[in-house]
Order: sequence, then structure tokens, then C-alpha cells
Amino acid sequence: MARKKQPEVPHDDHPDETWLVPYSDLLCLLLALFIVLFSSSNLDKNKMAQMEYSLAAAFNAIPVDQQNGTVLNFMEDAENLELGEDIGIGADSKGAVLDINSLILFDGNSIKIKDEAKEALDKVATLLDDKKYKRFQISVEGHTDDTPFQSKEFPSNWELSSARAGAIVRYFIDKGLDSSRFQAVGMAGISPKYPNLNHFGEPIPENRIRNRRVVIHIEI
Repeated sequence: MARKKQPEVPHDDHPDETWLVPYSDLLCLLLALFIVLFSSSNLDKNKMAQMEYSLAAAFNAIPVDQQNGTVLNFMEDAENLELGEDIGIGADSKGAVLDINSLILFDGNSIKIKDEAKEALDKVATLLDDKKYKRFQISVEGHTDDTPFQSKEFPSNWELSSARAGAIVRYFIDKGLDSSRFQAVGMAGISPKYPNLNHFGEPIPENRIRNRRVVIHIEI
């Protein structure tokens, strides 16, 4: 006797899954974008500057005589100037930094630049005026320590630090640098490089001396 054939159970057709292909491509692109953004966020200012100007130079967006003008190049050239131990050369998130102790720039609470400081400032001015670095902006900050100060000319450290920053800017402008590249900022004692006081609240004289300084930021 022939076995009766079981009826086939009806089933739905397979859904159209072709949309998965462009969707997976989109996810890959988003992943790549996030990786690039993450990598970029971890690059320091100097590396970013190198990348930026390498790309610009490749597309002929930068004149030949300016193609070596990166932050790193500036720092190397500044090192070669032999500016002395009292002028620190470094970098921060904005660009290159020249940190100059006020003792070599000014007497006491004066804003008159010492003659012995002018040789180093002249070297810096010449470097800033180089074609490679003419596009750089320059911010000059005056810093004091935390000791309260008042005089007939300067009611507080704010006025003194601002006037000292302005004196350096004026010196550079008098040397022929474009005034539109500069800004002068008085910081008083709000941004010390070293602690003015120890853990017992006692003053640290050597740190206060080092905190009295002028900081020159050279930014792209």
C-alpha cells in the first residue's frame, strides 16, 4: 500500500536582505571616521602643523619660501640662536613658546627693557620676521608673582604685567614687525609656573622669582 505523501507546510518567502550591503558599508565608513577623529584628537600641535603644511605644500597652497615654516622648524631655529639659559624654548597646545625671566628684561618694578636683554630680543625679532614665519601670530603675556604690588604708576600687578607685555610688543614693532600680528596680555599672578607657597603656606622666594616672567606664544 502506497504511503500517503505528507502535505508540505507553507512557509514565507525569504525577505529581501540586499539592504544589508549598503548598511554595512555605512557602518564601516562611520567606524573609519571615528578612528580618524580619535587619532587626530591625540596628535599634538606640532604634528598637526606638520601634516597641515605638508598637505598645503603638496597642493601648492604655500609659497616655496614658506614651506618649512612649521612650529617645529621655529623651535629648532630658536634653539640655534643661543638665546641663553634664562630664555626657555618649548611648546604648548597653541604652538611654540619662549619663556623669559623678568630679571633679564626689567629692573625692579620697571617696564624699561634692559640694554643687555636687547641682543636676545633682536635675535627673536629677526627670526619672527623671516618669510617662513610671517604668518605666525604672536601673543605676549606678562606675569608677576603673587606678592601684592601698588605704585603711583601701576595700581596693581595687573597694570604692571600688562605694561611689561606691551613694552615687549612695542619693542618688536619698533624693529619692523607688523603690529597686526601681536597681542599683549597682562596675567598678573594668576598663572604661576611654579608654586609661590609651600604646603605650610610659606613663600618660596626662588619660585616667586621664576614666576616673574614674560611668555611669548608663537601661534599658527
